[in-house]
This record gives sequence, structure tokens and C-alpha cells, in this order.
Amino acid sequence: MPPGWSNVALKEWAVTVAALDRGDQVLMLRKGGIREDGRHFKLEHDGFFLYPTYFHEAEGLLKPDSRPLFAETTREEDEALVTLRVWAEVAEVLEISEAPAVEALQPFHIFTAEFAAKRAYWKPRHPLNVMLVRCYRLQQPQALPVMPEYAGCKSWVKLIEEYPVGVATAALTDREFDRKVDEIKAALA
Repeated sequence: MPPGWSNVALKEWAVTVAALDRGDQVLMLRKGGIREDGRHFKLEHDGFFLYPTYFHEAEGLLKPDSRPLFAETTREEDEALVTLRVWAEVAEVLEISEAPAVEALQPFHIFTAEFAAKRAYWKPRHPLNVMLVRCYRLQQPQALPVMPEYAGCKSWVKLIEEYPVGVATAALTDREFDRKVDEIKAALA
């Protein structure tokens, strides 16, 4: 269950945040950003706001049926404000590094096979972190100014102040979430 307040956010493409918010996807694929310590991702928090970004995001990196969601999220882009709409909690992290595992995940995310493979094989000595996340839609989204401290190619953002999580509704029921997680694990087995 989400906490009352937090100042922790994880940057993620706006289109991915929208897919997680809708329950279309329950996983996040993470390797890390150029400005990460050691240039690879570390899970520093089990719960966090999802901070939607548009940096590096491109319609051509999405499956054709996910492209309308891209158009929908880019209409909302505002360079001066970011709106926190989703709280995420990590249920589990799976590490994968083999091509068959990356291919097995294809039905469970919005990305093209080529992009998923590219993300997986960037820095090939490090595994791809497949974060299984339970997402909650905030009843009162938090609009906050984009600060210079939030910029750059890094995953984690410490917000300048704590924001209320407040009342939040699960994107999926417990049963739906568990079913999707079981399907992902079965595909990887």
C-alpha cells in the first residue's frame, strides 16, 4: 500500500508510465543511465512516484498497437511542469541476460523487439533488470515544476520536497496483477 508522502521518483518514458497506469504492462526494463553511478541501474527504493519523461522517447521504438498511446502522452508534454500521476511498488526484480529471455518478454511490454534487444544488450556484461511493479493511480496527481536538479540521464530523482501520495487506486486487481506476473515468469521458465 502506498505511503502518505514521498520525495522519491523514478524517471521513465511518459508512454511507459501511461502503459503501467492503464495496466497494459507490469514490468519495467532497466539498465541505467549515462549519469548513473557506474552507468548501470541500482534499485534504491521499493516504492516511488513515476516521473514521466520524453527524453529519448520515440514512436518508432514502440509496437504499432502502442503508438496511439505515444501520441496521447506527447500531447500532454509541458517543458515547465511534470505531473506525477502514478505510484509504483516493486514486487520483484528479475535479472536476464540471454536472448531467449529477452524474446520471451515480447508479449508483456510496449516496445519493439529490436528496441528491447538493444536495451538488453547495452553494456552486455550487466544483466537487464526486469522490474515487476504494482502501480497505483493517484486520485490527486501532483503537478510540480521541472527543476534543473531533475535533469540528465539518471534514473532516480530526489524531489525538492515531499509530495502526498494520498488516495490511490491499483491499476490492476490483485488477481489480474498476479496473473500477469505468473505469465511473465512462465514465459521466462
